Amino acid sequence: MPDKPTVAIGLLSGCFGCLMSLLDMADDLPDFLDKVELRRTPFNDVKEIEEVNIGILEGAVSTDENLELVKEMREKSEILISLGACSCFGGIPGLRNFHDSTVLKESIYANKVPDDELPALLDKVIPASQVVKVDVEIPGCPPTSKTIKDALYSLLDGKKPDRYKKNLCVECPRTKQKILTPQRGFLAEGVRSVMELDSIDPNTCFLEQGVLCMGIATAAGCAARCTRNNIPCRGCNGPVPGVASQGNKAIDTLASLIPPGALMFFEDCVGMGYRYTAAYDTTLKVENK
Repeated sequence: MPDKPTVAIGLLSGCFGCLMSLLDMADDLPDFLDKVELRRTPFNDVKEIEEVNIGILEGAVSTDENLELVKEMREKSEILISLGACSCFGGIPGLRNFHDSTVLKESIYANKVPDDELPALLDKVIPASQVVKVDVEIPGCPPTSKTIKDALYSLLDGKKPDRYKKNLCVECPRTKQKILTPQRGFLAEGVRSVMELDSIDPNTCFLEQGVLCMGIATAAGCAARCTRNNIPCRGCNGPVPGVASQGNKAIDTLASLIPPGALMFFEDCVGMGYRYTAAYDTTLKVENK
């Protein structure tokens, strides 16, 4: 890595939130910008991609333009980074993989699809890593500014940041009593949404209160920012390395914690288990264009 590495950023189908999180590095941002040379960003509106040391992708691969950009970023980047859940796993855009893309467009544009003005949608949303080799993944929706900072500074020091190999429960400060003790009975008699409860104990594991939490099937690394704020984990950090299906992992774990059939009364199992990883999950067997 040269003394002042060059950096290019490519925007795919995302919400720009991950780049906002990068800007939220606040006091550390001037120091970082002093250590690198930004060649292409959404802020300087450079269209062409030069050869750079570090390429950063934000968003999922959803259109033919996205597909071309990912391939060019890979070709021109010494190190390629997927920034955020969309780039790493397909993210929220990946939920459209359960629907026909033509029907989806017609439902949005009321049968008056301006095809001549839109990039051509791929049949399915694809994570960047299913198109090209990605060297570093920084998951999250969005990743915390600290996570982005730690990863980027590791690269500047010549080190490759590792993904966390344990689930989010190890970072969650909530008291876990029943869930860690082998027992014949179930942890809870059923599942409830947060809105169905009069109150939530902010110090007790959500699952022990009968509230679904994806921390059991989600990689650590975000410092449990949601559960610390009395919000159940929704899985944006993706599965721990080696787990092909975050949703299957969650359901498999829940099967030992709640009675059979309890999930039948939960209205959005797909949105719970595959909210961020539907496009990444190889067990769903969706055919990508």
